[in-house]
Amino acid sequence: MTQDTVSAHPQEDAQGTKEQTGQQVAEKAVSTKVSRPGLCPSPYWEKRIQRNLKQTQNEFLKYGRLDPHGIFKNQQRLNDFYSNRPVHPSRIIDNQNFARWAIKESLREYSPESQFEVTGEIMQGESVTMETGKQTVPKNIAEAIRAEGEKWVDSEDPNGAKEIVPEIVQEVGTMAEAIISASPNSLGPPIEACSSYLRMEKCGEYGRNKLSIWRSPLFPTLDGEDGRRGFLDNQITAIVWIMSRFLGKLPRLKIKQAGLWDRKQKRYVQEPETELEKMHRDRLRSPRYAGAILADSMGLGKTMTTIACLDILANQRLNAEKEDGKPKYRPMLILTPNQTVAAQWVDEIDHIASDRGVREIIVSGDGIQRQEHQTRVRCLTASEFKTWPRSMELDYVWDEGDMFAARVILVVAIDTWSGRTCISTGDDEATAKKWHSTFTESGRKFSIVVVDEAYKIRNTATRNWKSVALLNRHFTLLITATPCMNVLADLLGPVRLLWQGVEKYFEKKPAKWKVIDDMFKGHNDLRHLDQLLPWDDKQLVAGRPGLIARLIYKHRSSTPVGIQETRKSLKYFESLAILRRAPSSHLFEDWKQTRPVSLDGLLPKVDNFTVNIEPDHALAEAYQNAHVDLLVDYMESVNAWARRKEDNSELKPVLSTLIQFQLAAASMDVYRLDKLFSMNRFGTYATDILTMRKAGVNFLRLAPFLLEPEDPTPKVALDYVKLAVRKSPILRYILHYIKGNVLRKGPGGKIKKLLITEASPMLAYYYELVLQFLLIHCRTLHSGLSPEERKDLIASFNDDSDHSCQIMIQMYTVGFAGTNLHRSCSQVIIASQAYSLAVQWQAIHRIIRVGQNSDVRVYRLKVNNSFHSFRESRQIEKILPELGTRAQGPMNDVLVQLLNLFQFEVDDAWETPEAQQLLEDMNLLTDNTMYAEEEVQESSEGNDEESDEPAPKRLKAGNEATPKTGTDDEDSMEGLILESPEHNLLQTIFQENEEDSEQETGGSEEELESSEEESDEGSDSDSDGGILGKRNRESHELPRPTSTSNLFNSSFRPFLELKPRAEYYSEFKNFPREVKSYFCHKKNNLRRMLSFGNLENNNAETREWTVEDLDNTAVLERAMELMLRVRLGTNSLEMLPLPQIDFSLVSQGKLKELAGLLGEAKVTDQDIDEAREDSQGKPSKSQPDRAGVQRLVQEGRSIAEIDEALRDDIRNRDIRRGKKRMKDWDFEEEAVADQQIAAQLEVTREGALKSGDPDARSRLKSEPRNVKVKTEESDTVTLGNIKEAPKTETTAGKSKVKRESFIGDNPTGRRVKEESPSRAIVNLAHDSFTRNRMKNESQAGDTRGYSRDSALGKKVKEESPARSPIDLTDDDNIITTTHEPIVIDDSDEPIMVDDSDDDNNDNSDDDSEDGSDDSEESP
Repeated sequence: MTQDTVSAHPQEDAQGTKEQTGQQVAEKAVSTKVSRPGLCPSPYWEKRIQRNLKQTQNEFLKYGRLDPHGIFKNQQRLNDFYSNRPVHPSRIIDNQNFARWAIKESLREYSPESQFEVTGEIMQGESVTMETGKQTVPKNIAEAIRAEGEKWVDSEDPNGAKEIVPEIVQEVGTMAEAIISASPNSLGPPIEACSSYLRMEKCGEYGRNKLSIWRSPLFPTLDGEDGRRGFLDNQITAIVWIMSRFLGKLPRLKIKQAGLWDRKQKRYVQEPETELEKMHRDRLRSPRYAGAILADSMGLGKTMTTIACLDILANQRLNAEKEDGKPKYRPMLILTPNQTVAAQWVDEIDHIASDRGVREIIVSGDGIQRQEHQTRVRCLTASEFKTWPRSMELDYVWDEGDMFAARVILVVAIDTWSGRTCISTGDDEATAKKWHSTFTESGRKFSIVVVDEAYKIRNTATRNWKSVALLNRHFTLLITATPCMNVLADLLGPVRLLWQGVEKYFEKKPAKWKVIDDMFKGHNDLRHLDQLLPWDDKQLVAGRPGLIARLIYKHRSSTPVGIQETRKSLKYFESLAILRRAPSSHLFEDWKQTRPVSLDGLLPKVDNFTVNIEPDHALAEAYQNAHVDLLVDYMESVNAWARRKEDNSELKPVLSTLIQFQLAAASMDVYRLDKLFSMNRFGTYATDILTMRKAGVNFLRLAPFLLEPEDPTPKVALDYVKLAVRKSPILRYILHYIKGNVLRKGPGGKIKKLLITEASPMLAYYYELVLQFLLIHCRTLHSGLSPEERKDLIASFNDDSDHSCQIMIQMYTVGFAGTNLHRSCSQVIIASQAYSLAVQWQAIHRIIRVGQNSDVRVYRLKVNNSFHSFRESRQIEKILPELGTRAQGPMNDVLVQLLNLFQFEVDDAWETPEAQQLLEDMNLLTDNTMYAEEEVQESSEGNDEESDEPAPKRLKAGNEATPKTGTDDEDSMEGLILESPEHNLLQTIFQENEEDSEQETGGSEEELESSEEESDEGSDSDSDGGILGKRNRESHELPRPTSTSNLFNSSFRPFLELKPRAEYYSEFKNFPREVKSYFCHKKNNLRRMLSFGNLENNNAETREWTVEDLDNTAVLERAMELMLRVRLGTNSLEMLPLPQIDFSLVSQGKLKELAGLLGEAKVTDQDIDEAREDSQGKPSKSQPDRAGVQRLVQEGRSIAEIDEALRDDIRNRDIRRGKKRMKDWDFEEEAVADQQIAAQLEVTREGALKSGDPDARSRLKSEPRNVKVKTEESDTVTLGNIKEAPKTETTAGKSKVKRESFIGDNPTGRRVKEESPSRAIVNLAHDSFTRNRMKNESQAGDTRGYSRDSALGKKVKEESPARSPIDLTDDDNIITTTHEPIVIDDSDEPIMVDDSDDDNNDNSDDDSEDGSDDSEESP
């Protein structure tokens, strides 16, 4: 410990003189005798944690910012603390002026102009051209289509069709968005044909590009007039596309209006169908898939599209399946991601669905209640939902002979649904455990099942997925903007659900199925589909799970040919099952694709930037030392797992270390807090942060834990800000950006808003406290908020008043389905990169919505030479296989143009001295002179133990620019005496007198010195040992080789051979141990860049790329990476198999230890990800993959055998050791295992760190912690259910851990919690904005509205990337209603669709006006 004293005149000492340096002032800035231990377990820290962070005190917040007048009752003290700058919670101008000044002064020494390099607007001004009239199908197929349909067009045009080859010229950035977020294989049918089928006519224009707005007599209240909405081009094409996938050949729709009713015939009189209309309807048909995936980008109106489909299908009786010649009327089901989204769906349907289309809306879930005016809405309790009592007059819902049953919609959150309807039988491993659906076993069937946010059912091992798969249903519609949330394997869950409808169809046509089964034995046989008509039933084989499984599991993201295989084979599934368009996509008006229509302008323009942050030397040194410690931990765990790959329990410390990497890269101070809290019976779990929130912690109370033993105590507000940014490079840029772009009024005098996305709850909390301390209204949208609190926070952020929330921090792990934040905000900072780009983009799309009035600017932060480069590399590798499907037809030309546009980078790289040296010696090893300075230092220091972290940058308590801090000793913050008892907080925090210190550390001088030595020793140990303390490891030093040229036979061509990323990683794993120990990935990235040069003449001439070059996987990968670079706004993307950085500031001793571990590396992080994917939803060692998909593929099983295994797997229950229940693994950012491991390490880590036992530390890698929970039917945990965790007791110097986690894993303790009056209610209400909008529509038709003003009770979700990853709740975000509904108010006439059809699935036209099922209801 250190002890510092200063004179009795702190004001003079703190203010200093012109002759004094900042360091001299800092050394005098402590006004009392301070004893502060270092980073170690200590009663000192435990007491401070209890007092500062756990005891509930006044938060001193007003309008979301720190309230200075609540803390300081004396005006002079307030002036001194804020350096005589006026501040007041109600005067936003004064507060913003103070914040700008404090940020400027605190960042002055870090030279923000030079440390922040902003890149973006890549290839701005450059354009690419795409020909749209090219022949993309075989000639014979085109002729067959033309022979059937286009004769009708020719009869309308006597001159015949004109041969036109139009071009689309688009900026590079816009085209990159179109390729990444959409698919050329699934753009939908032409607008002209769809508008003809739906009887649409144009009624207005929308957006800066004047897109068409459409209206139809099918939807009389959506006419685009008087503020009412109409349909957009993408919506009418989506409606028709979904119907064609459901029905195959489309029947003619019948207009049911009062004026068309014939009293004598008792039917609606229809105008005759023209030949052109019939041609369009014939060509709109498709294979009868009975399902679809609607994957349009966020904000394109998927909800409105879905409601339109349901209303048409029910109103026209197209959802009544025929069995034995009789129609079967069954209800429809909508499953939502959470209760609040369920409330929104009910709200939308009830407002605008016609009574004939939807007779009744039944909703069930915790706290949901019907409003008085909602005559069609029926709310069921959990018990009523299970029994459907006769007293409620709901028997007709399950009466398949009652036509009204087909007009009922059930809306339920999927967690509630699965918890109530999906049960398992069997008690132990000796008993077969099977899953069952209570609805299916009761004979309850559905006509249509819709799953909103279908990423919730991507994992086939979860109860959620099985609860859908076990349903007896006719049609299935999956809605998600991200079919691949994380990796390509995410597709298998939706594929299997959709295939169930196809299986039922072919059960009735066994001969046809036999032909298909014989014809397609592998995914390479899918090329035969190119020779078939688009509506041929054989096209359905593209969705066969066995084929998709072989493609996904044989060609993972880490295999050499994955992207080419997906390019060749997965396109057929996309064409069959997925509709995916982006705001920059081009639709086409005509079948020949000669008249493109750009959706650009539908959503706001988005500019993407990457900010490369260069840390100062002291911070870079501290970070590199921490990173090397973490990398040693990581490599030890990786190598242990590689030796026993079948035991995925070894993955736990690997995943935990990855989380620590991200913490350290963002803030070494927060990384230190995590270690300090963990050593002293606290933590940075979501539950720990919730404890701090409930205790009212502010930055003044957190700041003492940031101080090193030798640091002076902060005295004025500026000192605290300097302390906050000292080791937090991400926070530095956030403050820099806020100063220049947020703290000034916008147009009309309105405040500016900023959205920050973050992965770590502790980082989010840290940023929130610092910004509140700077008197900025900042809030985090975290899992501890109740639905009502979330709703209020979102409403405040969408407001533009002075005291509304100005900065919101959005957690990736707190789901944001339906949360729209675009009304006042158009700026986003990505403070932490998500686990996958899909999740990251989903977060920023909260403000990229229809109705956004400003261009959006997105800034992605990245610290140079840090873990961020590795996370970025993994993001790219996860998305590349999916992007391979985009390289089709005209898009190939676009990709080639992009390659040639960027070829100058390759040419420039060839001219650099580094490249010339690399080409000359072909040496991929680190430079020999890199650590010469450290070696000299080591030799001079002898055998003295080194400290991992250098002395931290001292906090300057005052300098020339620091105003005065007070008038005397008593007025200083160190000795502050507050007037009110509630204000003892600051005195408690800072008055660390000698008596208090002696009591905590033992009292006597001898004991104090002993404790001081132990503290210093503990601090050094921890610094040397990373999160596990000082290691007792032996050095694994290997002899350093001189070059790697011999590995390539000193030959130029093998060295620069074109290879994809996976082959580079495979090459690295196969290098000799000594090469891996000293391998330089920076040189390898340069080598990869050079390989794209012109090797024929040593790049004397620029290489020209052609479409044929895209058949080379390496070239295709580069083309897709260039698209991603444009989208992300970055100048480079690295290729890293392991989280390595440059260690130029690390001692040679540490690097020798690391080198030995790197030499043993036999796997990369890609292999670990693959193993983690295989083990999700099941135990890793004791329980193998139940479906055995990967094993079946690797064993060469036939597709039929794989299909059979997958069918059997639907009912199989996941058996867990200790009778653990199967979990619905749900994550938005980290893969579940990333966070689960942290929770399992919590308790064992505390004891091991204190014990000093190396064996105990090693056990941290394998011992799980026991966890308990009480769960609801939705598999979430409410605050009311959480058992208070007992405090940790200390007895006889030994730590006895008694804490419990909050993760449920014991089915015997599972309890369904019924609704009760004490629970919060989800009211189905609209905000005023939406009510006004609906009012206009209600004037044109029969619409209904209701209000939603309260919601579910609080729920806690383990969101900490440094801790437990189990989602204790689902995404319960409160939503602002921006789904665009439709109004349907027309009469009923049946149109029956039979399952039978001809060999080409050519259904009858259903034009007959008679039949027993064609009874009509009068208007």
